Formats: sequence, C-alpha cells, structure tokens
Amino acid sequence: KAGIKSKILILGYTFPENLVRKKLPFHFAVSDLGTAEALSKYKAKVHLKIDTGMNRMGFSVDELPQVLERLDVLNVEVVGVLTHLADADNSADDSYTKQQLERFKEAVEMVRKAGFDPEWIHAGQSAGALKTDWDDLNMIRLGFALYGISPYEKGDPMFEKLNNLKPVMQLESTLVGIRSLKKGDKVSYGCTFTADRDMTVGMVPVGYYEALPWGLSGKGSLEVKGVQCPILGRICMNYTTIDVSDVENPKIGDSVVVFSSDPKKSNSIAHLAAKAEGAFDYEMMTRVAGSVRREVV
Repeated sequence: KAGIKSKILILGYTFPENLVRKKLPFHFAVSDLGTAEALSKYKAKVHLKIDTGMNRMGFSVDELPQVLERLDVLNVEVVGVLTHLADADNSADDSYTKQQLERFKEAVEMVRKAGFDPEWIHAGQSAGALKTDWDDLNMIRLGFALYGISPYEKGDPMFEKLNNLKPVMQLESTLVGIRSLKKGDKVSYGCTFTADRDMTVGMVPVGYYEALPWGLSGKGSLEVKGVQCPILGRICMNYTTIDVSDVENPKIGDSVVVFSSDPKKSNSIAHLAAKAEGAFDYEMMTRVAGSVRREVV
C-alpha cells in the first residue's frame, strides 16, 4: 500500500494454518520442517534460516544434512539462506561474529552441495553489515540504521563509517486540551505531580499504549512551537500531560513533536530512552502502536 515494489521477506514465524491468508508473493524464512512442508504446498519461495550461535530460531549446522534431504523430497524452492549475528555490536571483540560467519559458510556450502541454488545469502543486520567480509553475501537486513541511527558505539572500529547517519524517524501529535492550574493542583493518576505555581498544561493524545514508556512519567519533555515542555505526572494509556506555560499562546490543534528526529533535542529517541527506566532506543523506535498513521519519507 505504501508503493514499495521490492520483494517482501517475512522473517518471523508463520503458523502453517495462516498461510492460506497470505496470497501475496512473499518470501518466507523457514526454521522448521513443518513450516517448510506447508509452504511447499503453496510453491512458496523459502529462505532457510541457519542457527550459527544466536540459539533462537533456525536449523543447526549439525542437523542440516538431514533437513536438506527432506527439503529435496518436498521439492521446496530454496531461494535464500540466512543466519542472524548475536554479537555484531560488540565494540571490543568481533571473535564471536567471525565464528558465526565461518559456521554460516559451512552451512551454505552444504545447501549448494545438496543441489539447491539460493540466490540470496544474508547474515548481516545493521550492526553486522560492516563486519561481514564474505563475497557471497549479497543482501543486508537493515533495521536500526534504516532509520538513520548507528548501531555502533564510540570505540568500535566501524563507528566513524556510520557516524554521519541522520535520524529520520519523527513522531508527531497535536494538543487536544489546554487548562489552567493553580498552585497546589494535582495532575494525573496517583497525584504524583503538584503544581508549585499557577501554570498552563496541555493534553497530548499519546500515552503508553501509543508510544511513550510509562517510565517517562514525570521525566522528559515533548516539543511545542520549539519549546521543550516537561511531562507532568503519570503518563496515561492514551494521554500525556505537559507543561505549556512557556509556549506563546498555546491552543488546541498546535503540533506536538513527541519523538524528534534531531538527536540534539531533549525529546530525541536517544535522550528519552536514557530517561525512561529500563528502556533503550531500539525499543522506543518499535513500540509505536500500529494504530498510529505512518508516512514513508
């Protein structure tokens, strides 16, 4: 619907009984023979997932010969082989990544010797993309870096190569309510905030359901007309209250920047994640509810 014409690879597990609903020409990552058998009935294109050390999903290298025999009998169309790197963002030691890549090379060779001719060979996510030097790799599964944020920390040999990435994800909302508080008035559940002066507050229809972690209650800020407005009291399921006292003539309908694409601002994803207990920036980027309208930029 977004107009993206590329092939779509479904990386996650698909229950076989749900395949009848997936009529678009997807590619599927396969980690078990049951799914492979179900997909063979639909003549679906398959990417074999190999577990080389993540120990999450995928066929182990040891079991692969028996798996390939069965796939040959099922006449499964294997168009790709992939693995997932567990430690590619380790800034001090790439040894585990190299170990995984060697296992993956072994697995790909097994697949080819079994008579399959996969077009797509892929191992790298954002962090692994620059740490895999095997010529056969011809695809990258970008995640974090696709949104313009580097997975590398200072001290990583690859840090400088992605240091010029520019964040592009921004979450915007609007003010839907404005009210005046008097000194001593309470705000939100639990009455955790008490106004220490007369002030003006605004309501934003974004809460912990839509995007903001509850751990940001009473912490962080959202932006209105270029002004950072502190979050007051507890974040609700669908509302957050902010202090708009310093905003010139705030009114219902004013734009609110919840997550700023400017990494220097206090309401950037990185800054907000640092203030929310137990949150981190990967989580912040993925927790935006599906009900929130997206624009591809």
